[in-house]
Amino acid sequence: DVRRQLTTREMWMHCVLVATAARGLVMVQSHQQQGRGRTRALGASATLPPGDDNFVVGILGDLHVDPRDLEDTYEAREHVKQAFGDETGAKFLVSLGDVGESKDCTGTGELYAGTSGCFKLVREYLDGFEVPFDVVGGNHDLEGIDEFESDADNLKAYLDTFGKESPQFCREIAPKTLLVGLGSTQFRDAPHTSHEVAIDEEQFDWFVKLLERHPASDDWRILVFSHAPIIGSGLRVLPEVHVVNGCAWLNHNSRPGRYVNLVREHPQIKAWFSGHFHLSHDFEDSITFPGGNNRGSCVFVQTGVMRSKSSRDGRRHSRLVRGNEHGLEICTVNHLKNGEVRLDATVTYSDECVVGTEVCSSLVYAHAHDDYDHAAWFSAYAPTPEDGCYVVDAKNGAVIDDATYGDLADLETVCWWHMNSGNVL
Repeated sequence: DVRRQLTTREMWMHCVLVATAARGLVMVQSHQQQGRGRTRALGASATLPPGDDNFVVGILGDLHVDPRDLEDTYEAREHVKQAFGDETGAKFLVSLGDVGESKDCTGTGELYAGTSGCFKLVREYLDGFEVPFDVVGGNHDLEGIDEFESDADNLKAYLDTFGKESPQFCREIAPKTLLVGLGSTQFRDAPHTSHEVAIDEEQFDWFVKLLERHPASDDWRILVFSHAPIIGSGLRVLPEVHVVNGCAWLNHNSRPGRYVNLVREHPQIKAWFSGHFHLSHDFEDSITFPGGNNRGSCVFVQTGVMRSKSSRDGRRHSRLVRGNEHGLEICTVNHLKNGEVRLDATVTYSDECVVGTEVCSSLVYAHAHDDYDHAAWFSAYAPTPEDGCYVVDAKNGAVIDDATYGDLADLETVCWWHMNSGNVL
């Protein structure tokens, strides 16, 4: 709930920065009920307007296929196929990489991920979706170190098996709408950590030229796919696993900021999907929205995993995206609920979304759902005096009391305490 009256600009900023796939609907409603919400004024909608150029994209997170344990994997395929069957328009499937389990799955003492046998089984699996597909390489996909002498040999086997001419891909799924994938190309040759998801310079240059050839001024819309998210996306990461090991973000150790700069410079980039962390879609920051945060017009989206043994939080999720010329609906396919499709966010393309002096061209409506049960997690945002408990003279022994700051027994009360060091709690 919004506990205080907000100015129009504050409402919009609060909605976009704090609204989440789990609780955003409540916040949007609260702002609109006050009659001054920027979202309503600029047309953010809970439903996607009907269009002519309909398409649907299924997105699979880290597969980590294990030939000894395929029940979850095949069950999830049936769920996604069922979701595809309920949709109209062009259909496409994207696998976000890490297609094989990084263990000895065959009794040979060799890692299964990155091997010819792994690629062959996953190719057959993806063919079984019965829709066109493509794959982007993850940090485990060139891990066939016992079979292949070099990254180049391993990459060739990967490309050949999946019918790819290059690690990247581009497909026009609908008029003026591109699906663009970027894949990792190093493991043995990595100068820092083998598990860094690294896009080579040739791919990066290709991506830049593609953006220049398909500008927003010509009404192009681009959805990007990579195994790891980019730094600056705001998606939840795992500090103790990926950050400390230098493999949390795309090209983590080599000019990682280039990607968010491209997002800022190219408003035709409307969404960026990634996996890598084995986290579900039930966290606040499994989707992050544009507006007031210098992330251009892009919605960043985490994609979970389908196997129980791969999940870090017990969920089993894939993504489904419905789209047309007016925008996108970003959904969860919940494999623990027999493939139930849950609408998480509606993205409406617009050239009106002005926050302060920043122009963004995506309006987002976040939908509430019952699967959010992480109430212990606090939603933090920039502290301001209007929050109601803003202690600026703490170094002089100020006392926080009910008379000054209201009912502090209310568990919803938040106080910002300024410490002598300059930090704020």
